[in-house]
Amino acid sequence: MRLLSLCVLILLSAGCAGTPRLSAIHNPLYRAENHTSTITARAREPQDGIAEISITAIVGELTACTESQLLPSLIPCRRNASAIGAVCVFPNTTAEVACTLPVAITPQRLVTYSATARSAANRTASTGSVTYAGGAPLTQTVMNIPLIGNIPINWETARPVIWRTNDPSAATDRADKIDWGFVPDPDMPNYRGFTDDLHSMVMTLFYDDANQYSVWPRTWKNLFNIWAGPAGADAEECTHSFGEPAASVRGAFDGTAVLHRNSFRDCASISLGGGSGTSQTTLPNFSGTSAEWVLLHEAGHFLFGLGDEYVGGGNSSISAPKNVYGDEATCQSNSTANGISSAQCVQIGMSGTWRNDDGLATTMEDPDHASDFRTLSGVAMSNRISACVGGACY
Repeated sequence: MRLLSLCVLILLSAGCAGTPRLSAIHNPLYRAENHTSTITARAREPQDGIAEISITAIVGELTACTESQLLPSLIPCRRNASAIGAVCVFPNTTAEVACTLPVAITPQRLVTYSATARSAANRTASTGSVTYAGGAPLTQTVMNIPLIGNIPINWETARPVIWRTNDPSAATDRADKIDWGFVPDPDMPNYRGFTDDLHSMVMTLFYDDANQYSVWPRTWKNLFNIWAGPAGADAEECTHSFGEPAASVRGAFDGTAVLHRNSFRDCASISLGGGSGTSQTTLPNFSGTSAEWVLLHEAGHFLFGLGDEYVGGGNSSISAPKNVYGDEATCQSNSTANGISSAQCVQIGMSGTWRNDDGLATTMEDPDHASDFRTLSGVAMSNRISACVGGACY
């Protein structure tokens, strides 16, 4: 499998020589107040150099999609939109270059952007579209009741942080993406503190980190939509409660992370859709791990159905294949079926549950930046990717 992937990569690289490498991201990722958001596109083409980068953004008002349906939607729509853009010209620069577009964010803004880079040889590359929200969130909308008329109601939508679409609406197909939601715990000092922590953790996990544990989310980040939700959650270790409005809004998510700052043991449900987990944003780096590692580990539970592979953890699994088993024989047969040595099946302490252990650090057992998803958990994660690529993550 690795040899095949390498061959494909070599062929793609050979066929794309001279094509710009391009990325784009907005900063901050989400802030629920007036601010200036900056979209930055970076490009590099070492052979011919970059001649131009352009950024186009559509900016409009976030609504609850009430225009064509009776009930409002948890997924936002946009109206009263207009286009803005920036074009940056370069002298065929072979080093990395950047182009920025500042966007004034006022209440209930919804922004969609994409970028294109052109090399001196007129080869181009474009990013996929990203939609994000900003400014004071929607807290009220209007329902049209037949024979009665328009009735204002309290209503909140999910707040897109990184929504990979150019068509924000309730009808947008999200089946091929994993919708990962984040909500604040009451121990957050305020909502701004929550969004600042959310920004830091998402940027580290999906973009900026260089450790082995984050290779998987950095490689597959385009399969994720990232969302923020309102207050209402309250978590303490394995007890997670959701009051309004968080309880309703999290219905738009495939899984929900409750971000907190107080120190308690993080815990998650073992779920494939609809689950939740916690992550302490103030956790200091220790023994080669960090808050972002813990977030990914807990997501292994509540987004991917993986079980803990250490003594004293949640040693059960609903992933496909499972990564922990109730007896040695089942571990061995499933290992063989998935092309992994059955001789690597070991008991987790004296728990009576078994896992496949190749002796290297794995994210579902070892709090270590050098870990990744290995053996049966690695197969389960690959199968989830295949499901997303096939159009239905869950």
